[in-house]
Amino acid sequence: MTSIEARRIAIVSRCSWTMHSFRLSLIRSLMERNYAVKAVGAGGDGYDLKLLAAGVDFEHVPVSRRGISPLIDLWLLVRLVMLFRRVRPQVFHGFTIKPVIYGTLAAAIVKVPVRVVTITGLGHAFTTASGVLRRVVETLYRVALGRASLVFFQNADDRNLFLERGLVTAEKTRLIAGSGVDTARFAVAPLPLASGASPRFLMIARMLREKGVLEYLTAAAEVRKVRPDAEFALLGGIDSRNPSGLSREQVGTLAATAGVRWIDQVSDVRPHLADSDVLVLPSYREGMPRVVLEAAAMGRPAIVTDVPGCRDAVVAGITGLLVPVADAGALARAMLELMNEPNRVREMGVAARRHIEAEFDETVVIRETISAYQELIR
Repeated sequence: MTSIEARRIAIVSRCSWTMHSFRLSLIRSLMERNYAVKAVGAGGDGYDLKLLAAGVDFEHVPVSRRGISPLIDLWLLVRLVMLFRRVRPQVFHGFTIKPVIYGTLAAAIVKVPVRVVTITGLGHAFTTASGVLRRVVETLYRVALGRASLVFFQNADDRNLFLERGLVTAEKTRLIAGSGVDTARFAVAPLPLASGASPRFLMIARMLREKGVLEYLTAAAEVRKVRPDAEFALLGGIDSRNPSGLSREQVGTLAATAGVRWIDQVSDVRPHLADSDVLVLPSYREGMPRVVLEAAAMGRPAIVTDVPGCRDAVVAGITGLLVPVADAGALARAMLELMNEPNRVREMGVAARRHIEAEFDETVVIRETISAYQELIR
């Protein structure tokens, strides 16, 4: 292969929003190293324009976010095969479920030499979906990952599950610390927590049942019965195409009833993190929750569920608290615990920042990713 061919990389994700939010630093680092990067995903949400403005070669390919749809998914496979034949990448790297499955199959059909995927989380198919859907998804994973060169997992629980189910062989797997955090961009911000005041709580997520939105709203209502001075905010957009998505009317009504301020999706979460003291994420399962890492980088402790991914993002009792999944009562008690110990909130915030600097700085994650490309190319 020529040096030019060895430097063509196709990165495929669900949409331009995920590409811009989670992969832009990796793409920029590759471009700085003179790699030719083709970014691929569903456009039309405005973030495709932001990618292009940043100098990223982004191409729109529709990726359905609904469940299994044979005709639509077959068309995705065909589109990716056509794209890879035209671009001729030396490396394919897929993120999120459909780009991982159909991108790997397309790359194998075209004989892209290096096929890397990152399992960013298991999603609806492994949390709230029926057994039939899960079996179908497992079969697709088994076929696709059998053709992958390397499979990154963001937590050990997800890797162990895939190994136990025979979806991937152990020698192909490697753990990586999520997508990392830009610790300069997410710099420490002073806590708004005033002397004698109660901490402000913030949840950031898509409005999905499996993110624990209902538990958060229920817990907030319970806390406010005891502490009417408590302040809660919920930040995130509606995802009507997701099977576990909540409607705008549902979220609006429930948030108003619970006394929670709802903020729609924003392009920059930093001002909202700076205006909060404690992040809350009662998700049913995650790969490695980026928002928890970003909050910690800004000096915010977190209350998260004791599930894969979430528990990997905090040091229990040091940088945050763990609560049982789908237990609004336990979540309310954890919130009240921190409300009664404001000095502990401050101490946890300092520890959270140190933890991010030591374990989750994105420069380390990007270096490991690019090293893996180079190793596999050789």
